[in-house]
Amino acid sequence: MEFIYADELKTKFSVYGHFYDLKIKDEIFNCRSVLEIVSKTVDDISNSKPCAVVVMMNPGSSRPLRSDYVPQKYSVKQIMSSSWDKEIIPTRPDNAQYQIMRLMLLNAWKHVRILNLSDLRNGNSGDFSIEFKKAEKLDGSNPHSLTHKDRSEELKQYCSESNAVIVAWGSTEVLRESAKTFLKEIQNVRGLPLESPWFRYPSPYKKDQKLNWLESMNVELNT
Repeated sequence: MEFIYADELKTKFSVYGHFYDLKIKDEIFNCRSVLEIVSKTVDDISNSKPCAVVVMMNPGSSRPLRSDYVPQKYSVKQIMSSSWDKEIIPTRPDNAQYQIMRLMLLNAWKHVRILNLSDLRNGNSGDFSIEFKKAEKLDGSNPHSLTHKDRSEELKQYCSESNAVIVAWGSTEVLRESAKTFLKEIQNVRGLPLESPWFRYPSPYKKDQKLNWLESMNVELNT
């Protein structure tokens, strides 16, 4: 299998995400909710439906394309509202999203939606766990997670627009309950299972491991 590098992938796909700052008590947390990876051949992105939804751990290191972009600030109450207004902006992808682009090329997909078990933005899994625990001390319901009971409709709507929901969130312990809740809420998911409730992450460090995930996931999707 050919390994396609980021420079070529960027000529084929555009990436858009919703970034926001969440205020929990007196602390501000940098977050991203949904992200859309769309082929540059798609003319009307607003009316495009995802060929697949991929669910990972957290937003990692992806960030707004514009370095001067200031995300809107929301309270916990505001993000629980069904009228939550999300501004989708051009986004700089990270390695995990490039890996999803490779899967898209293998399956001729034009649009994939990325969701996460937590909206907390952090590219280091150890630092993410620390930040997760900090937020949890302030609000044990974890409002930054799409599996929060009052964000259930948001989660279901995002997933209902595609027939394929791929779970690939790795095995970060602080997300155990969120992972279990997701699997109860959303049925018939696809993924490469580890010990429950974990599934292999798409973008391990080594190139051969990335290729192995692509090959294995492609087999899973097409059998």
